[in-house]
Amino acid sequence: MNFVTKNFAYTTKKFSDFINDISKGNKVYLRSLSADKPSDLPANLVADYPSIASDFQLPAELAYVMDNAHSSPLRISAGVNMWLHYDVMANVLCQIRGTKRLLLFPPSDVSHFNFEPGASSSRVDVFNNLDQVPGVHPHEVILEPGDILYLPPLWLHAASPREDMSVSINIFFRNLQRGYSAGRDVYGNRDLQAYEKGRQDIQKIVKAFDGLPNDVRGFYLTRLADEFASKAR
Repeated sequence: MNFVTKNFAYTTKKFSDFINDISKGNKVYLRSLSADKPSDLPANLVADYPSIASDFQLPAELAYVMDNAHSSPLRISAGVNMWLHYDVMANVLCQIRGTKRLLLFPPSDVSHFNFEPGASSSRVDVFNNLDQVPGVHPHEVILEPGDILYLPPLWLHAASPREDMSVSINIFFRNLQRGYSAGRDVYGNRDLQAYEKGRQDIQKIVKAFDGLPNDVRGFYLTRLADEFASKAR
């Protein structure tokens, strides 16, 4: 799947039909949403799937994750790769059934993957075209049933099931004391409030130079960019 090009369609169907699709070899992907308010509330395994929620328990050593949990979506995939993206919140990925391959990249690699301004998803297919992206630092992980992978915030990652069906659960949790987005964040990947405000400020700065000759405009915007880069070090 590629979120940027939207090469997939959202459909609503019975769970039994979804499983039948998998048995037929169809390429499908389930990422659970809130059963009550899918547009407003994060997914919650206990609230959304109460009949099976008690079957899943994190180890006691990960009590901090549950104490600060934001959401817990169920994921079931068959023959479908998840696109390269980053999440703003930290999370743990718990593999339940099947095996899954993940490619991960440190946040410093973000400039190599053509993320559009304000977007948390890349159009680059890292499973097939990674050799066309020089200068990056890939990490490969194979998750098997019972494995738990900690995904730090802002680490780029893509996932690919290695068998007919992969079942996993994500637990997103708040690892920052402050700074998250001011509005609702259903998926745990809305950029920090400071970044969203900064993008608005950049638009105002650029607009302030409207009407000037291109060479003059470019000269001063370049100076501002250099000053910003020096303060960000």
